[in-house]
Amino acid sequence: MKRQDVKGQVAIVTGASSGVGWQSAVRLAEAGVRLCVTARTAQALERLRDEVLQRGGECLVVPGDVTVQEDVERVVRECLAHYGRVDVLVNNAGVQSYGLFDALPWEHITRVLDVNCLGFMRFARGVLPHFRRQGRGHVLNVQSMLSRGGAPLLSAYTASKHATLGWAKALRLELEGTGIEVSNILVPSVDTNMFAHAPTLLSRAPAPVPPTYDVDVVARSVVAAVRRPGRTRVPVFLQGRLILALDAVAPWVGQFLLGHFGARMQQRDEPVERREGNLFQPMTRSYGPHGPVPPTPRWKRYSATAGLAALAGGVVLGVAGLARAAR
Repeated sequence: MKRQDVKGQVAIVTGASSGVGWQSAVRLAEAGVRLCVTARTAQALERLRDEVLQRGGECLVVPGDVTVQEDVERVVRECLAHYGRVDVLVNNAGVQSYGLFDALPWEHITRVLDVNCLGFMRFARGVLPHFRRQGRGHVLNVQSMLSRGGAPLLSAYTASKHATLGWAKALRLELEGTGIEVSNILVPSVDTNMFAHAPTLLSRAPAPVPPTYDVDVVARSVVAAVRRPGRTRVPVFLQGRLILALDAVAPWVGQFLLGHFGARMQQRDEPVERREGNLFQPMTRSYGPHGPVPPTPRWKRYSATAGLAALAGGVVLGVAGLARAAR
């Protein structure tokens, strides 16, 4: 795909009140993209607009909930009225709920699926008629490494991400030849406020599966995807391309590690009582790109990379040796 000039394009960014959405909006504005940002928390969006304006960008704020069809239609309508066009949809809004599957309240499960999966679909249906009339457009889905894997305590979130990636693949096939592109970004654990917002049935605060990356890694990948659409991007190596490769040759490694230690990995030594979190009402006390768990130091990531790479190499050599012995 030829590199596109993104300056002057118009992008709707959902879930822009914190984390990946916030930082992606900032990076897109720096690249010259005109923004329409949406989330449930108007105050946070106003602060984001202030930052974008300080950096010389353009930003329209339209609060809304991705689970409410009228809100979705209003965001698209106001963006078109303000800018006269939409070029990119950055589907990013997402929620989690921590707990064992059979202990999660059913309304938590359905809400996670509604936000993470149906929310993406609602916004895509909202912009696709305009994209078709325009003869071009781009649906960019901020996915997760859990779109291809799994983690304990996050069954509903994992299900929503698998479903959304499958939908995106089918949508891309349907749009072949129309000039409308579909891209996906498989996001690793990043330092967002999701871990300060997510409800949990446990007694300790949620934490990302280590290692944790700076949210700007994903934001830069979003900009790269807007410039070169139509791909599924994996922006990091250790908790990205290496994990996918290792899972292909030795899936038992991830099964063992997450099966035995995954639940403990996802809890901080900090007591918490947060059974509802931001599932049904936004939490306004925290906003911005970064969250309560800082990025893992590089030396730790490099050490883990070397260890996993050695393990993967040993597995490949072992499989090759068995194949030779069988001949």
